[in-house]
Amino acid sequence: MQIMYRLAFCAIVALACVATPVRAQTFADTALAALKTIDPEILQYFPRWRICEPDLQVQIKQSFALMGYPKSNLDDKSIVITAAPVKEGEAGQDFELILIECGSERMVASEISSNMKRLAARLADGKRPYCFNEIPPSTPPSAPQIAEIISYIEPTNVTHSFTLSAFEQSLKIGNSGFWLKSSIGTDQVGYTFWSSGEGRVFLQRPLYENSDPDTRKPIPYLLNVRLGFGYRLTSSLDGQSRLLDFIPGRKLNGSAGSKIVGGLDFYLPFHPQFGLALNVELPLQGISPENTIDTTTYYLFNDETRRITAPSFNVNPNATTNIIRSTGQATLFYNLWLDRKVPENFFRFDLGVSYAEVQEVAVFNDTTAVYLGRAGVTGLMTWKPNEALDWIYAKVEYRSQASFPFGISLQYSNQMLLARAYVPILGDWLYLEGRYSTPLRDARPFEIKNFFMFSPVLRLNF
Repeated sequence: MQIMYRLAFCAIVALACVATPVRAQTFADTALAALKTIDPEILQYFPRWRICEPDLQVQIKQSFALMGYPKSNLDDKSIVITAAPVKEGEAGQDFELILIECGSERMVASEISSNMKRLAARLADGKRPYCFNEIPPSTPPSAPQIAEIISYIEPTNVTHSFTLSAFEQSLKIGNSGFWLKSSIGTDQVGYTFWSSGEGRVFLQRPLYENSDPDTRKPIPYLLNVRLGFGYRLTSSLDGQSRLLDFIPGRKLNGSAGSKIVGGLDFYLPFHPQFGLALNVELPLQGISPENTIDTTTYYLFNDETRRITAPSFNVNPNATTNIIRSTGQATLFYNLWLDRKVPENFFRFDLGVSYAEVQEVAVFNDTTAVYLGRAGVTGLMTWKPNEALDWIYAKVEYRSQASFPFGISLQYSNQMLLARAYVPILGDWLYLEGRYSTPLRDARPFEIKNFFMFSPVLRLNF
C-alpha cells in the first residue's frame, strides 16, 4: 500500500507539471494544479482526516488569517488534512502534508512548510497525537475537487451518462449535449409513478451554446428543447398493484392514443443562473364512442347513487372512469450555488403557474363492444383550475454534491405536495430514491391520499 501511495503521489505531481504552462513553477503550483485535475479514483486512496482538537483548530484558523485569507471564509470546525504517507524515517515523519482546508480556503504544501512548520510537524506525526476523525478512503473528495454541475444524478461534465430507476431512465449521448429520457408518472402536477396512469419518452436537444466562461461548465447550453410523446399505462390494477403489493393501485387513467410532449429551458444570456421553463402535454385523440376499449386496463367507478344520463346513446352507462387530459407549466427558475469556489451546496427555485385537467367519462357496454362517451352525457365532472391555489406552481430543490451526495425537493402544484429524496448506497453508482405525494385539499375520487414509492437508482458515467 505504501508503494501505491508513493506512485500515485508522484503521478499527481508529474501530471501537474505536464499540464502547467512552461514557467518557473513552485511545488505549490504543481500540487494545487494536481489537486484540481486529479482523478477522484486516485485521490480517494490518500489519507484524509478532519481536525477536532480545539487548540489545533484555533491555531490553524489563525495561521490562515495571518496569511491574509478572508476571515469570513474560514471555519475552525471544518478543517480537513490531505496527506501522502512516506516511509518511516524519511523526513522524520510518517506523512507529507499535501493540502490543508479551513472552511472554503485551502493551503498547499509550500505554504504549509513556509508558514506553519511547527503545526505541520505535529499534524504530520504518524501517531497523530491529537483529536481527529478519519475520512474513509472510499469517500469521494470534497472542496477543491467538487465539480460545478446542476445535477449530480445527470451531470453535464461527462461524455456519457446513464441512469436507471423505476421512476426515470436517461441517457446522455456523447458530447453532443443530447439526452434521451423516459419517465412514468406526471410529477409536474403531483401524480408520481403510476398514480397518473401515463408515461412519456422524449429527446432533449441543445440549441444555443453558453459563451459565458463563468457559467459554461454547469450550464453548457442556454436553450434546451424537449420533444416526444406520452402514452397510457395499460397495466391491469383493479385498485391494487399486482406487481408491488405495498403500492396503492392507480385510480386515474391516461388518455387513449398518445400525447405530444414538448418543453424548453431557456437560460438568460446575461445571467444564465436565471431562466424560464415551459412544459406542455396535449392529447392527440379525443374521447369518442367510435373507439372501443379494454376495460381491464382502466380503473372503473360503479356508483349507482349518481344520476348520469345519456339520452343520445342506445344504452345507459354502467360505470365511469377518470382520464387525465392536458397538463402544462410555465415557470421562472433560479440556480444557486452557496459558494461558487466550493460548489457543494446547490439550490434550485421554481415559481410559476400550472394547469391540469381530468375528465370524468361514461363507460358504455352494449352487446357488441365497450366504449367511452362524454358528449351528450349529463352529470359528469371535470376537474381543472378554478381558484388561485389551483394555478400556483412552486418548487425548491437542494442537492449536496460533496462527499455524501444527496438531494431533496418539495413541490406544490395542483394543490398537491410532492416530495422527493435520494441518498447514496454504494459508492457513487447506486442510490436509493423515494417519492411521496398527497393532496393538500380534499382528495378527489381518483387521487390517492398518501402515495409513497421508492426505487434503487443505477448511475453510470463514462
